[in-house]
Amino acid sequence: MDNFVITIARQYGSGGRTVGEMLAKKLGIGYYDKDIIRIASEDSGIHETLFGRVDEYTSARRPLFGKKGIYSGELIPPQSKDFTSDENLFNYQAKVIRELAEKESCVIIGRCANFVLKDYPNVLRVFVHANWDFRMEKAAEKLSMSTREIEKFLQRDDRRKDEYYRRFTGQEWKDATQYDLCLDSSKLGYDKCIEEIENQLNMLKNK
Repeated sequence: MDNFVITIARQYGSGGRTVGEMLAKKLGIGYYDKDIIRIASEDSGIHETLFGRVDEYTSARRPLFGKKGIYSGELIPPQSKDFTSDENLFNYQAKVIRELAEKESCVIIGRCANFVLKDYPNVLRVFVHANWDFRMEKAAEKLSMSTREIEKFLQRDDRRKDEYYRRFTGQEWKDATQYDLCLDSSKLGYDKCIEEIENQLNMLKNK
């Protein structure tokens, strides 16, 4: 295959983002996280803060819309009153993800990229998780909070990601069948996670 994409979904505190950054650097390929919001904003003309609103907050406030919000790939035109709806903001991010997958090799963090690209043969879909103590320790390195506050933060973040993923895909975020590879970073460590991803990627390339 000419190019390949590695999507990484991850629990907060698992180091999934770090694994993605290290992997992209090692392979010499692009790395996309919040850059996708900026690109989607430039593409659509919709202000970047609106994308951030959906990304961080809306799914937690409005967890499920039945089948209405599930991603189908169709963009809503600018003349529609729903042009800046949460669904269309997601659609524009998905459009950016698809375009990246078609033109370059890269690592993409989060944003349901594993679902958006589920039918692409050049994509390796990875989920990075970790045990609770490991996540608490890593979160404490970044967050100036008490132990109890960090516990609540991790619980909220897991719930937010669950709801966001279910809302736009109709599937379960932590369902292993949504991924090609699930890695426990608390047992493997970051370097071993990267090694496992590279091994799986080589198998994908040689199919």
